[in-house]
Amino acid sequence: MDLANSPFFSLLRARLDQLSERQRLISENIANASTPGYRPRDVDTAGFERMLASAAGGRGMAIARTNPAHMAPGGGSATPSIITRDDTETTIDGNAVVLEDQMARAAETRMAFETSIALYQKGLELVRMAARAPGR
Repeated sequence: MDLANSPFFSLLRARLDQLSERQRLISENIANASTPGYRPRDVDTAGFERMLASAAGGRGMAIARTNPAHMAPGGGSATPSIITRDDTETTIDGNAVVLEDQMARAAETRMAFETSIALYQKGLELVRMAARAPGR
C-alpha cells in the first residue's frame, strides 16, 4: 500500500493546495488594493467540502454540518475554483478591495493551513508508530 497516496494524505494535500491558492489570491487582492476597477478574487470555499463528498463515494463517510457557518455539502473536484467576490465596500474608482476583509481572510487561511499541517504531521506519527516493532 502506498501511504503517500492514501485517501487521508491525498485529501490533506489537496486541502493544503487549496489553502495555498487562496493565500496567493488574497496577496494579489492586497497588492491591487489601489488599482482602479479591481475586484477581489477568492477560492470557492465550498470546493473542499464538495471534494470530501465526492471522495466519500458512498463508503459511508458522512460529513455533518453542525454549524450554519460551515461549508455546505455538494459535489466537486480537487481543483480549487476561483471566484470574484466583492468585499463590503466599493470605492468611487470601482476598486472593491477592503484591506480589513482581506487581512481577516488571510488570518483565517493561515489558521486552516496550520490545522491541516498538524493533521498531516499527526498522520505521519501514527504511520511511524504502526510501523515500529512491538515493544519499541
